Parts: sequence; structure tokens; C-alpha cells
Amino acid sequence: MNEMTNNNGQEAEQPKNYKAEGEKVIESLKNDKAYCMKFFFDTEVKDEKGKKKKNPCQIASLRSKMIYELKKDYDVEMLPEDFSTIVYLTLWAEGTWEPLNSYLGNSSFYAWLKKVAKNAVLERLEEEHQIDEVRSRSVGNTRLALLSQAPSRCKVVIDDMMIGSKYHGLLTAIYVDRLTKDAIMKRMKMSDNEYEANKKAGENKLKDALLRSVEYSEENFIRDKKKHVVMVSSDYVADLSEWCKSKSGVNPLADVLGVNLSVEELSVRTVQFLYDFSARLNWSERDRYIWQRRFIINADAEGLGDELGHNRKWVDNRYSRLNKVFKAEIRKWWKTHAA
Repeated sequence: MNEMTNNNGQEAEQPKNYKAEGEKVIESLKNDKAYCMKFFFDTEVKDEKGKKKKNPCQIASLRSKMIYELKKDYDVEMLPEDFSTIVYLTLWAEGTWEPLNSYLGNSSFYAWLKKVAKNAVLERLEEEHQIDEVRSRSVGNTRLALLSQAPSRCKVVIDDMMIGSKYHGLLTAIYVDRLTKDAIMKRMKMSDNEYEANKKAGENKLKDALLRSVEYSEENFIRDKKKHVVMVSSDYVADLSEWCKSKSGVNPLADVLGVNLSVEELSVRTVQFLYDFSARLNWSERDRYIWQRRFIINADAEGLGDELGHNRKWVDNRYSRLNKVFKAEIRKWWKTHAA
């Protein structure tokens, strides 16, 4: 079953009829001015008594999430009304509502709107020179990040995006079954060159499908090959180094990422930093998966060993070597970026 993004910016089950729901929203936007203004501009989700409104702004949660991402990714602060104005003017198109014609009904209207809104806002920020030109994601400048997802979720994506493809079996073996390269070559009777060629072609096909899809949020499955440099204080990296040694449970990112963040927000930012940093290390996909599962998620070594076809001792030894590399690289990164 496909996944989608609802008007709260959360994933939900696929409705029975995308097109009918989407057309109902579009019809109301075009012909009901009160609905349209509430849809884009209502900033209050609670009434004067503190109770949740029955019909708050339909894009309020989506808008809030994207404004948060703008601050996190580009250090740009945007007011809700400015965000809504950009999106409204983009869709209104001087009264023609022409952009709405590109909604084909093969996904949730809100999943489609999320991509339209993001493109419109980034384009405006580029025009106003508030951010550098944003390089569009493509097959060539991205990589798959499926090993950071649960095998069951990878299966849903691969089954959905690669149905009927000759690469379906290979990608399933890599990302769902998590077999080693040797085991896959033996099973599929491939030479080393054949494996690498088919793996690259299959991954490119899957990346292309994900980049075109509105059913899935590409951020969950794709990473940029070259990330924006993350500049943080030397105090932060020193603290992180200590954290790597002690794993005391005290989160050293608080002073850098924001002292007023909630526990949930701080946790999300910490985990994302660690995923992004480890993704830049020259590790195999399996090694990266082992380190991320043990260090970030604190997965059980024995269970991870069963998943990878090795015993607990092998996992512990492999993780120990990888963690030494991580500690050395985080210190090197600090020396390079320290002011």
C-alpha cells in the first residue's frame, strides 16, 4: 500500500480515491473565497478558549514544518503569512489557477502541494538572494539511504516503485534481505562486474522513481552526495567527542542546536547530524548500517548479527573498529572547521 502525506504533514494510509478528494479541494479553492482564505492564511488553530478549531487552516501543520526546515537547512526565518502568500500567489497565478491543472489525482493533493510549495518558496528566496541557488536533486547527485530504514519499509518502497522491473530482485536482496555481496552474486549467478553494473542501474532507476514520486517523501530515502557544510562551535565538537567516549546520555547538541528545543526536536536534530556525518565516511553500506544501528539506535548486537548472518562477537568487533574511525574523523572534522 502506498504511503502519502496528509494535511498535517504526516504519513497516512492511502485513501481509496485520491482524485475525488483532490478535485473537491481544488473546486473549493477556485470558487469559495472564504474557504480559500482559511485554507492558506488562517494562523490560529485554537479559538479564544483554547479549544481546537473545527476548520483551521488546512496547510497550518505543513507550513509550520516547512518553516522549521527552512530555518534548519538555510538559516532563514519566514513568517507564516509570507509563506502562505508565496504559495497562494503561485497557485492563484493571476486568477487562472493554472498550476492546479498539473495535479493528476495519482497521489494525495497535500503530497502534491508539499512539493509545489517547497519549490515556490525556495525559488522566491533565491530571487531575493536570501539563499544561494539550490541545486535540484537528480539521479547523479544523490544516493539511496535505504539501509537507514527498516527492511519492512524498504520492501514497501521497492515493491511499489520497482514493480515489474528486472532490478526488483537484486534491490530486494540488498535492502530487504540485507544479504552480503557474495551471497547475492552466488544466488543470482552474477560476476563481480555484473553485480556492480546491475546494482548501479537498479539504484538509479529507484532514485529516479522516488524523485518523481509524490506518494513518498524523498527525504526519507535519498541523501545528497555532497551535503551543505555544517558549521558548529568547537565546544560542540569537543562535547560530542566526549559523548562518543562516554555515551553518558547527556546530549551535547543542546548548546548548538538550541537551548529552547523540546526533547523531541533535539533528538531529531541529533540523529540527523549523526546520519549525515556517518554517510560522508568512506564505509561500505553494510559497515555504515552496522555503525548507525549500534551507535544511533543502540540496536542489540546479537539481533543485528542474526540479521546480517554473523555472531554477536563479529558484530561487536566490527562496530568497535568502525567507532574508532568515527571518533578519529569527528576530531579531524573539528580541527578542519574550527574557527
